[in-house]
Amino acid sequence: MKHLRWGQFWAEWGLIPRLMFAVGLAILTGGSIQTYMFVVEGAAEHSVRLQREMNETMAFLAPLIAEQAILGEYGAISQLLKNQVRRGEADRFEWTDNAGKKIVAQDVDDKNEAPAWLLAVAHIEHVEGDFKVEAGGVGYGTLHAKMTPVQSGNRLWGQFARQLQIVVATLLLILLLIWLIFRGNLGTLRLLAEGANRFSQGDHAVRIESEGSPEVRLAAEAFNNMADNIENLIASLEESESKNKLLATIVEQSSEAIWTKDLTGTVTSWNAGAVAMLGYSSAEAVGRKLTVGRSASDKDEESRMTQLLRSERFSYEVKATTASGGEVDIQVAVAPLIDAGNKRIGTISVAHDITARNRNEEELRLAREAAESASHAKSTFLAKMSHEIRTPMNGVLGMTELLLETELTGTQRKYAQTVQRSGKNLLGIINDILDFSKIEAGKLELEHIDMDLRSTVEDVVELLAERAQSNGVELACNISPEVINGVRGDPLRLGQILTNLVGNSIKFTECGQIVVSVTSVEEAANNLTLRFEVSDSGAGISPEALSRIFENFSQADGSTTRKYGGTGLGLAISRQLVEMMGGKLHVESTPGVGSTFWFTCRFEKQETQPQDDSLPPPGALEGMRALIFEPGAISRGIIHSQIASWGMSHQSVKTPQQALEVLAQGTALGAPYDVAVFDLGLPDTGALELARTIRADAVIAKVRLVMLTTGTRHADIREARNVGIDACLVKPLRQAALYKCLVNVMAGSYEATVSPQVADVPADAAPLRILGNLLLAEDNPVNQQVALGVLEIEGYRVTAVNNGKEALDAYAQGSFDLILMDCQMPEMDGYEAAKKIRERERQSNTRRIPIIALTANAMNHDREKCLNAGMDDYLSKPYGRLQMRDILNRWLSQRAPMQAQAEAFAGAAPATVAQVLDRNALDTLRALQTNDRPDLLERVINLYLTESPKLIQRMKQAAAANDLPEIARATHTLRSSSANLGAMGLTRLCQDLEASARLAAAEEARKQLAEVETEYGSVHIALTAELEAKAA
Repeated sequence: MKHLRWGQFWAEWGLIPRLMFAVGLAILTGGSIQTYMFVVEGAAEHSVRLQREMNETMAFLAPLIAEQAILGEYGAISQLLKNQVRRGEADRFEWTDNAGKKIVAQDVDDKNEAPAWLLAVAHIEHVEGDFKVEAGGVGYGTLHAKMTPVQSGNRLWGQFARQLQIVVATLLLILLLIWLIFRGNLGTLRLLAEGANRFSQGDHAVRIESEGSPEVRLAAEAFNNMADNIENLIASLEESESKNKLLATIVEQSSEAIWTKDLTGTVTSWNAGAVAMLGYSSAEAVGRKLTVGRSASDKDEESRMTQLLRSERFSYEVKATTASGGEVDIQVAVAPLIDAGNKRIGTISVAHDITARNRNEEELRLAREAAESASHAKSTFLAKMSHEIRTPMNGVLGMTELLLETELTGTQRKYAQTVQRSGKNLLGIINDILDFSKIEAGKLELEHIDMDLRSTVEDVVELLAERAQSNGVELACNISPEVINGVRGDPLRLGQILTNLVGNSIKFTECGQIVVSVTSVEEAANNLTLRFEVSDSGAGISPEALSRIFENFSQADGSTTRKYGGTGLGLAISRQLVEMMGGKLHVESTPGVGSTFWFTCRFEKQETQPQDDSLPPPGALEGMRALIFEPGAISRGIIHSQIASWGMSHQSVKTPQQALEVLAQGTALGAPYDVAVFDLGLPDTGALELARTIRADAVIAKVRLVMLTTGTRHADIREARNVGIDACLVKPLRQAALYKCLVNVMAGSYEATVSPQVADVPADAAPLRILGNLLLAEDNPVNQQVALGVLEIEGYRVTAVNNGKEALDAYAQGSFDLILMDCQMPEMDGYEAAKKIRERERQSNTRRIPIIALTANAMNHDREKCLNAGMDDYLSKPYGRLQMRDILNRWLSQRAPMQAQAEAFAGAAPATVAQVLDRNALDTLRALQTNDRPDLLERVINLYLTESPKLIQRMKQAAAANDLPEIARATHTLRSSSANLGAMGLTRLCQDLEASARLAAAEEARKQLAEVETEYGSVHIALTAELEAKAA
């Protein structure tokens, strides 16, 4: 038999034999070593024990032998030694007495049971020694003992045998346990091996049952999990392969051109779309370094190459040349091809034919340019038509205004007023069309400035009140008390929206009321949202008409245009303005009941809320009682809301008798009413008679009476004063006016109780005359005559010329305070003339003369064009006497020194007073005088002359400290008090100064302050002259 080497033999063993052999060998080796150590240590121990036992035995036998030796009992000594040999380890005892006699005892029965090798290994030697036997210091001989290791060897062999048995038994037990433990686990391992073999042969469903130890179970579970994952991966790979085949089919059949290239730029695939788009077959393209189009510039090509090197995705548009030599516009998207190792192996490109898109874009561009050209042509046409219409309109309205200044019969005046109203209506239509055009062209821009919200709304209501009242309609304004006043927005456009909505309501409301309401919807730290509402009791709008009410050139029905007139643009313009302000215009209407138009707008809050120094402090009416006698439910509700917000308690009554009873009842209960507010125009109630009755009744005569009236008829005011009414207010009520009136009435300050509405300057009021020489350049004869007529009435000396060239000649020959320059004139237009005048001023270093543009153009860029030409201001045709007066006052008042004013007034005080102060305002104050207050006018003037210098001083100090808010507050107060005395020129200057201060235009405000101070000097002189005339 061929002998196997040990390595081969060991390699053929299984795990259990290997383990059993290794463990057995280790146990045997360890047991042998342990046994050897046991034997060696045991032998040493036995040697020590024999020596110790011999010493102990000799110490035990010596006294016994000495005792028997003394007695001479040698037989007893022999028996004693024999007994000791049998019991102990000693092999031989020999006692020799002093005479030399020996007694010997020796063990002949001990047998050696231990093997020789054990004794050799143990190496236990015999022990012997002599011991003297003595008693009382007398020696009785010598005892010799020999200790042999037979018994120790036997004992050691027994211990060795037991130790060996334990080692062998342990070895057998451990081997048995190993075999039992590994038999089951190895079975599972065999199953794993068989399963792996079957799996490798394609049986992917094979799984192993998890048996055996946790480790083996984990191995089985790991195999099963691996099999699951591999099976899923194979399924996924099969699915991916199927998708790849589908994707390849899609790519091949795609209408988009798709191709790939390797890193050298060689085409590696070329789909059917690329064949169709570029004309190269797959065989012609694949394997070639084909460049599909080239960028318009080397820079673009370089950028593309850089992106390719960076493996970036990018796209570009290019004009590609086809195989047939044609051209096609394509958009190419390029992305890197990445392998499984995240390494770039090439690029994939997808091209889309954009030839049609580019053609469409070019067509759109041409259409847009055509539309812009048409829009520009339309704007040019509108500007031209505006100029052409405004030029004759200026003549119509100007001449009509001049005509109304002359002596006319009633019929003639009626006809002239009809012409004037028709002209203004036509002007309104033109303005609507221009606004609509600006919005449509996107050229209308909103302002974002500080504004007085309450004044803006109340100004609109007040402006349209007379028109509403002439139609028998009451117009009311209800601004919720919680609405703050100081906001930022576009007051002009907000007023335009409200004017359109209120004007529309007036047009379609024949009786009843129109209410303008403002409420707060939402308020944050820096902004707030307000709801504006205009409701009326008019004809209403049908549901069919509501759907198109905001369309351009649309009204409720065709008949309204014929019955009421208008362009149908007002609501469309308002809707678009509201949307520009971030809101939306809504309408709710019921035919025969009325309509409500409402919108919301968001405003920023001003950093600091403006304070009206002319108003009494808050809380002045706290706890006071008011009686309201107002027939209109809406007006009554507005008054209730306002006085309640001031802390007043109130009650309403419906009849004069009820008013008297309530007043008497309040006095009887110890809670009299402080003030009663009632309408002078109460139907069939005898309001004045009620006032007489109250004043005649001593019980209730102390109540303050405030009359509300819808007009400024001086006779009515005078009669009201005569019957004991304390103050009069004109409707629609301003909240601030009502508050100030009630506070002043309760304080007994009657001078300030006249409503500001009563003191408004009428259209024919005497102007502020500032003498000066004017140059008028106007080519249209009618407009020239209008301007000459207006300026002559205003008191100016005017030199008129027909074109810009004549204006230059006149400027060179004469000395003028101001030039009025038409913009479009023959030979040389106004723009060129203005530029040349400015150039001459620079060359001669002379003062800058104000140049005011007169033009019928009404577009924003026309104003900019005028200012760029060197003109200072802009007056749009058609203009009226008041517009001309305002602009002349603004530019010429600063050139009239106070001394010149004083000299003028000294020569002709009565005439000058009429020119500086509005006589109607002075007459109104005189009408308020009664027998018990005959000096009302004098007291008001004295109070004004005392307080106004303080305000002027405050304004100057604020200007020195650059405190614009303080300038605005002081100017507002001066403006209000000046208006009450009819100083309308000063009022307008204060208004301009206040606006500049609120807009933070510091430099402009300083200039305007000088104008205000100069004008105030004229007013001061005029009022002083009035007092002197009264004293004379």
